[in-house]
This record gives sequence, structure tokens and C-alpha cells, in this order.
Amino acid sequence: MTFATKIRSSVPARMLAKGAQAFLLSTVFTVAAAAQSVSLQIGTIESPTGANSQGWQAFAQYVEAASGGDIAVELFHSGQLGDTEKLLEGAKLGINKMVQGDETLTGAYEPMLAWFTPYLFPDEFVMKAFFESETFGELNEMMAEDMGVRVLAASPYGFYNFINKTRPIDKLEDLDGLKLRTLPSSQLTIKAWEALGAAATPVSWGEIYTSISTGVIDGLGHTLGIMVDQKYYEVAKNVTLDNSIGVVNFYLVNENFWQSLSDEQRKVLKRGAEIGAAAEFGIASYRNRVDALEVLAENGVDVRPISEEERARLRDAAQAAVVPWMKETIGAEIVDKVFAEVDAIEKRLGGN
Repeated sequence: MTFATKIRSSVPARMLAKGAQAFLLSTVFTVAAAAQSVSLQIGTIESPTGANSQGWQAFAQYVEAASGGDIAVELFHSGQLGDTEKLLEGAKLGINKMVQGDETLTGAYEPMLAWFTPYLFPDEFVMKAFFESETFGELNEMMAEDMGVRVLAASPYGFYNFINKTRPIDKLEDLDGLKLRTLPSSQLTIKAWEALGAAATPVSWGEIYTSISTGVIDGLGHTLGIMVDQKYYEVAKNVTLDNSIGVVNFYLVNENFWQSLSDEQRKVLKRGAEIGAAAEFGIASYRNRVDALEVLAENGVDVRPISEEERARLRDAAQAAVVPWMKETIGAEIVDKVFAEVDAIEKRLGGN
């Protein structure tokens, strides 16, 4: 019996019913269409120079070349086709054949919550290995069956670090009362930030900059690369390097469309997604660890690492609120399996 079969009973029936409904409602792509040329219009939310956008550009170049023009790709950056929640909804319904996905996936398919646990991953290399693991592969197969959307490749693009306009954060108590942005659909980030003493405030992607500048929120947790790409440093001058939640971009495909393709077309799209993810991972890692820190410093941002002792306090407080809730929501077996996989990878790779 596979992990996916064993844990399926842990997933609430309401979630399976919702996923099945979305799957049945999705546009039906017939097998006959597999022999036809394919045209993909793909939306991303980052600017054209963002690491994820550049990953999709590598995807497009490979796919069009490797397919001999059989698959045409048109990219729409900067949220032209909507934020990742809207893109995902379109993929579920079959309106979008392929889309950028990100951690908002955890709000749409609850078994994915486990890897979104605050302070779970020690670094991006361990995180990358998790998304290449059999454990994540089985979660992906479950999601394809239940929700009608499949991950072709995953690219970790960093960790949430706090940026805010109000004060530096050196210890847990400094978060008290700060209005921090959360994903609108993510109960996990709401519970985590509230457990740290902050006031969790849902704000959509396109409204973050304005919300900071007008005081709707004091700041948010996000990667250093995104802080620079979206110019949050113009309205917030305090950054804390706590590496809380590992975040990832996904190369998503509608399952019905995927199954309608020929073997050769699937091979090309899968490899293209892997190439795009690899390109993005390298770009994002370098920008987070080098470029972004330089830009933040040049723009007068106070960037502070947090001590290991304080990071442990943040981890304990956040996980005490999040882990029991996750186990009740998606089943202890899923959570324990994911945690065990990450622990095994960390030991194997010697993560720091």
C-alpha cells in the first residue's frame, strides 16, 4: 500500500469532494487533440526580470525548440492574468492549461500544508531535495487526482524574512502588535504570525506595497529577492533574517490537458519545467544571498540576522500553534511523513 493510499483516509471528505468537483468541471481535452499543435498562454506574477519569470523564459525557449514548434508558449508577466490564486483557479477549471503556482497552493489543497510549516527547512538545498523526494511525489499524485492540477517541477525561491516599517526585530517580543501581511487564503500563516504576537492581516499580492506605505500593514514576511523585485525597501527599512517559511514556485499543469497530450509532448513539457525550475533556483539563490543584500544596504535598510537562540524561540512558538492544527486538519500521518522526510534529507545532506 502506498503512502498516498494510506493517508487518503486522513484527508477530510469535504476536501476530496471539492477537488473532485473541480476536476469534473475542468475543460475536457480529448485524446484526439494530442496529435495537434499546442498553444500555451502562461501567466506569472513577477516582473519580467524576476527569477520566476526568467525560469519561465527558459522553459519557453526549451519547449519551443525541443518540440520543433509543435508547442508555442506565450508568457504574461507582472500579474497580467491575475494573481496566483486566480491562476490556480483557472488551472483547476481547465481555463488555464499551465500556470505559475506558489505557496498559495497550500490554501487550495490542504495536504500540501505540511511542507509550509514555519522553520521546517534549514536551507534552500534541503528544501529543493524535499520537492524532488518520493514523499512530495506522492502528495503531487494525490493532488492531481483530487484537484485536477499537477506539479511538473518545483523551484524553491528562498525563505520568508520579516521586513517592516516600524522597528527592528531582534527577539520574539519585538513582533508584538506588528501588523504583518498574510496570504488571504492561508490559515497557517495567520496562525503562525498570531502565535508570534503579530496582528495577521490578509492582503492580496498586488496591494502589498500600497498597504505598507499607507499603514494598513507594517510589513510582511517574504524573500529578500522579492523585497528587491517589488521595491518594498522603499517603504520599509527593517529586515530580520530569520528564514521562517520556505517558499517555492511551481510549474503547474491542468491534469486533463496533461493526460490529453502525447508521450513526446509530456516529455518536452516536463523537461522544460525542470530546466525552468533549475534556472530559477540558481537565480533566486544568488539574488537572495548576494544581490538583494547589496541593494537593501544601498537603500538604507537595517538588515539584521537573528540569533540561533531567538530563532529557536520563534520556531517553538509558531510550531506550537501550527502543528497540532495541521495534524487535525490533514492528518498526523501526512505531517509526520513530511517531517521525517525533511529530517532524513537534512541528515543525508548535512544541512546548516
